[in-house]
Amino acid sequence: MWSGILLALAVYALFGLVPALVNTVVSFTDYALYPGAPVNFTGWSNYTSMFTSERPGFMQALVATVVFVTAVTVAQNVIALAVAHRLVRDTRWNGLLRVLVFLPIVLGVTIVGLVWILFFEPGQGPAASLWGLFGAKSAFFGSDSLAMPLVIGVQVWQNVGFDTLVLLGGLNAISPEIYQAAEIDGVSRWRRLSRITFPLLAPAVTVTLLLAVVGSFTTYNLIYVLTAGQHGTMTLGMLSFTAAFTDANLGYGAALGTVLFLMTFIVALPLMMYLRHREARLVS
Repeated sequence: MWSGILLALAVYALFGLVPALVNTVVSFTDYALYPGAPVNFTGWSNYTSMFTSERPGFMQALVATVVFVTAVTVAQNVIALAVAHRLVRDTRWNGLLRVLVFLPIVLGVTIVGLVWILFFEPGQGPAASLWGLFGAKSAFFGSDSLAMPLVIGVQVWQNVGFDTLVLLGGLNAISPEIYQAAEIDGVSRWRRLSRITFPLLAPAVTVTLLLAVVGSFTTYNLIYVLTAGQHGTMTLGMLSFTAAFTDANLGYGAALGTVLFLMTFIVALPLMMYLRHREARLVS
């Protein structure tokens, strides 16, 4: 048993703690991805420069991150709950609906991005053709007003299947006898939903909310494929990636990554504590 625990801790340290420690150390340097470039300790300059005109874009990325995380978390969980509630019923359309919902999970980010880029291609894409029926034109992912909503929609589309799977498991774990007893007692459908389904589904909701928050905070690859962070879609994750690997400023990119980690931790920890407290309150 102890060997298994030690092995798990060693793997966690190797792939979790060590990279985080290295990232923190690099964030205090001017390390650049140029061969032979000198590395100097710069103290807090990478962090303080985020709020100056020397490196613009941080505040815009912060606002975009808040919008992206909030919209994705809410939409993803609402849609997943609605779909899971629909799938828990035994109907002939369940098979097709399951395929449509779960298919994006197995697709890679690049494939997902390219599919939606082709769909919203401004010239001859299906979306442009539909748009043209109303006499309208749009650049879609190249539009300052539509790029962020579309990116949010693609992110939700790709990940809603996993949340649906978790919530569906939670719904299937609720004994049908509880609903039968409530129906015999004349409890309305809405009260059954609010007094039985929601409380007993609370642990599953905790999982889906936390995963959605953490996942949307750290998303950059899908944004990179769809818009490369342009047209108002430059989140902190995308800004960190761009600074490190496009601008070759690994020190500043590491500092942005550290800030992003702290933001995720500050949001996720209180949320987890609240949701666990909510679970105990609803079940009791």
